[in-house]
Amino acid sequence: MDLRYQQQDCDLTLREGIAEYHAYLDAIGRKAMVDHPDSRLILEHDATHVIFGMDTSLEQEAGLDTWLIFGCQYQWRYLRGYAQLAEIKAIYRALIKEGGWFLMLKLYWKCLGLKWRIIRRTRRMTHKWPFQFPEEWLDQSVAALRAQHGVSILRPEERATGDLLEWSGQY
Repeated sequence: MDLRYQQQDCDLTLREGIAEYHAYLDAIGRKAMVDHPDSRLILEHDATHVIFGMDTSLEQEAGLDTWLIFGCQYQWRYLRGYAQLAEIKAIYRALIKEGGWFLMLKLYWKCLGLKWRIIRRTRRMTHKWPFQFPEEWLDQSVAALRAQHGVSILRPEERATGDLLEWSGQY
């Protein structure tokens, strides 16, 4: 699927990019998660998909983990809250139930090249992306935010890892 936010010079605002990301989820039969009141964890995570130009294939989710660890500014305690969300725990349980731990090992082995490409890109960033970004950034262009932080997203061929691992996506 050709997503506009996966173009380096994307002219969408961050808010529009997140809306496109949510429409993409709907198109592939997945529902977008919604933040609990007084929380922005899911919004902030969805924004990283847009800023770093990643979709939700298992491989690109594994790549996004690398963008987060090496290219974002965050507090571990805050970020751990995302992993503690009931929906995220359910996804991991479903993945392990469907594919076993072997699927997780296979995924990360398969994505080593992708992860190294991402690590090299994060080293060239001028500023780390703040996972907890200011609200007003939602109305700035994705291209401007990437330029401000020195984010150079991967081209489609750089994101490719061969045939995608499959799972039902049901949790």
